[in-house]
Amino acid sequence: MVEIACGLTCLAKKAGEYYQLGKREGATVPIKVLMDTNLADNIDEAFALALAACSPEIELVGVTVLEPEAELLTRQVLGAYGKTSVPVSVGYQQAVTQNVSWYRHQASDSYEGPISPLDPTKAPQFMASKLEQHGKVTLVATAPLTNIAALLREYPQAERGIEHLIFMGGWSSQALPEWNIKADPEAAETIFRTDIPITAVGYEVTLGCALQRHHFAQLKSTGARGPRLLSNLCDSWLRGARSPDLLMHDPLTVALACQPSLVYSSPTRVGITTAPGPSRGTIYLEPHLGKEIDLCYSVDAIAYIDFLLSRVALLPTGNATASVNPSRWCTEVWGAYETTYYPGWSLTNQNSHHSLVLLLSGSCSVNIRGQEYLAEAGSTIYVPADEFYTVSTPKGMSVMWLLFDAYERKAPLTLTEIKCIPGLPVLTTTGPKSNLFSLLAKNMVELWPYPWREGSLLCKANLLELLSRLISLAREQEIQTQSEIQIAVLNGKWYIEANFQKALTLDEISHHVGLSKYHFARSFKDEYGIAPLQYQLHLRMQQAKKLLELRHLNITEISSLIGYSSVNAFSRAFRREFGASPTEYLASKGLTLLEGQNRDGAS
Repeated sequence: MVEIACGLTCLAKKAGEYYQLGKREGATVPIKVLMDTNLADNIDEAFALALAACSPEIELVGVTVLEPEAELLTRQVLGAYGKTSVPVSVGYQQAVTQNVSWYRHQASDSYEGPISPLDPTKAPQFMASKLEQHGKVTLVATAPLTNIAALLREYPQAERGIEHLIFMGGWSSQALPEWNIKADPEAAETIFRTDIPITAVGYEVTLGCALQRHHFAQLKSTGARGPRLLSNLCDSWLRGARSPDLLMHDPLTVALACQPSLVYSSPTRVGITTAPGPSRGTIYLEPHLGKEIDLCYSVDAIAYIDFLLSRVALLPTGNATASVNPSRWCTEVWGAYETTYYPGWSLTNQNSHHSLVLLLSGSCSVNIRGQEYLAEAGSTIYVPADEFYTVSTPKGMSVMWLLFDAYERKAPLTLTEIKCIPGLPVLTTTGPKSNLFSLLAKNMVELWPYPWREGSLLCKANLLELLSRLISLAREQEIQTQSEIQIAVLNGKWYIEANFQKALTLDEISHHVGLSKYHFARSFKDEYGIAPLQYQLHLRMQQAKKLLELRHLNITEISSLIGYSSVNAFSRAFRREFGASPTEYLASKGLTLLEGQNRDGAS
């Protein structure tokens, strides 16, 4: 424990040497952003543009694209998210990507909706005019830096109007070339010679940031034009791409402009290799002569994906981020031993560590928080850290007893102690899988006495696998023990969430789950404390509030989008939910209606 405490102290001191990009977070004035992108051969750039379009922290003053092929989809995404006044300009660059638009044709060709305007001027001139028009502007780049370098070469005075550059590129931790830099390393070198403050998000930072299948369902759930276009793009991508994963590299540049605390960075001096050869396009650490930039080295992946989806899917709230993230767990094993207890043995104790007890033979009773548990051979008992417990065995038992501490890395240099492992019940009956759990525990018992060799790492590895399998087994058992009524009610809840903008009836929902409408309505309220249709109304109003605050649709469009044919009916429902009309609600937030829109959506 002394070693852990010392380690945490060192980490805390080390953390003082770093800082977060939090200076603008919570600001009420939107950041003026000029975005340079290239919706070409990767899906994540569409998500990045959508995030910039629907984030209230950003005032998007214009968008440039590198290749002509990327222009139409860019204008469609902006239009789908209500940014019909944001112009798009194309650069000089001919196609640098292969199969530049293969994944988007089906979605783009079938898109029916408004699009943003195309500016006839080329990207450098367009960017220079926007900088002159808006003063200090933040550049966000998710493509090769060709357009920005051309701007600085043709209009050197434009540097004074660039407040900050955030770009996706480089792989400095491995000193390897990365696509955005390798495509035009001279452009990056040109920018590095300026005094522009730069934040770089390296390729490796976002490798663990991927969308999963349930995220696609969220995109489909709202029915709004923007999420529907992204969903169609995802479908097209997944049908044609070799990999089923959707890694979200580029949107992080926009996300950190909105919520800088998602990313941790350090001021670092770097250089760039432009000479021909295998290292061309490499950003590398150059502590003496390099350009000092803010180099991102870590991201809270779960919070980032939650933030991204809550915005681009226009959800009422983001996904509930787990209070404990298992991917960031650290463990320390303090004991692993096998022993036999005689008949009548008992113990009342409080360990500062977590305890896992695997019963090999015999039986026992355990009392925790006043609740009694009876355990037989093949069962596993879990006692959280600092918890009082009493254990007794009337006939004797043989056990393997494991003691450990658990921590979560909340930030790269901060460890927070976990007092109770979430999802792990006090008693788990392992059944046919008991041999596997016993094998993992047996490995720990054999390895723990030899911490000075590689045995300590293997001991921790076995513990993490044991915890993972126990939590998964407990989840399976919980699902299996749910009654048919509980499962039907849960399916009904999911059905409402997927169709909340439709004119649902109790008959329709109850028919979908196979219950009578009276039985379903009563069971739903018993389970969730609210009537089914009232829950649908709550979802509608939360969605409406979200869309109002984003301010890219007028009230008439919002009322139609969430299922109301009448603006007056929508306004009455909104007032019942929040005690104010949509107009009054906006005013309370210091916001105004869209231009040309009268009170509560009437035009």
